[in-house]
Amino acid sequence: MKILYEAKRSVSATPGGAGNNLSPFSGIMNMPFKISSNLSEQIAEHITDKIIRMEIRPGERIMETAIADELAVSRSPIREALRILEKNRLIELTPRRGARVTELSETFIAHLCDILAVLLGLTANQCVENGSDLDLKSIDDAAGESERAVSRDDVYGYYKSVFEFAIACLKATRNPLLEQMVEELMPNVRRILYASFSTKKEELQKNVQILLTGNRYVQERNGKMAEKTVCDYVQKAKEFALKNKIFSSP
Repeated sequence: MKILYEAKRSVSATPGGAGNNLSPFSGIMNMPFKISSNLSEQIAEHITDKIIRMEIRPGERIMETAIADELAVSRSPIREALRILEKNRLIELTPRRGARVTELSETFIAHLCDILAVLLGLTANQCVENGSDLDLKSIDDAAGESERAVSRDDVYGYYKSVFEFAIACLKATRNPLLEQMVEELMPNVRRILYASFSTKKEELQKNVQILLTGNRYVQERNGKMAEKTVCDYVQKAKEFALKNKIFSSP
């Protein structure tokens, strides 16, 4: 059996490198499924990745029995995993009707991006204000990897590096509450970015230039311009998602 770990947890994986087990663009590292004390969280990650890659589409029902058979686990930890996904707004639980993947309406995408822009703007300011030189190096390294990924036409590598860049910035804020608030939005942000990158690969070059500009302002410790740039980044992601209707039903 397999469990699929999100890109955030596979930072050491290098696409195409010896010994890794990545699918061409899934952005997912296949690893043996192991029973552990955080089994429900592992199952939640497994289902999350299926939702992000649209193996389970918006509005589609999640079959507990199928997940139990696939992972060889009982239905009890699956039910707990579904409650985690409900908290993350990835699914809706309805009495007697079970779990369905949430629809990403235009209104939801707009609201999500508007909130994210505010939080990431604050992140930009606080990482400039509170980040150490070592923190800024980690941020710069992630930005450099994003540029290299685009030069290789490596969509998965870029997808991963964007989140590594955001994680490095969040850690540099020294603000655990802000970090928690942003991380709670990440599952649905990942849905939007994954779909956007896989739909329009030619947009990567424009996308990475904004990220690199934001990194330059961070390295210069220019919080005001770093905030403006990250807000522009989120705004363009929002406009792309809405314009291309990436979650519209076929």
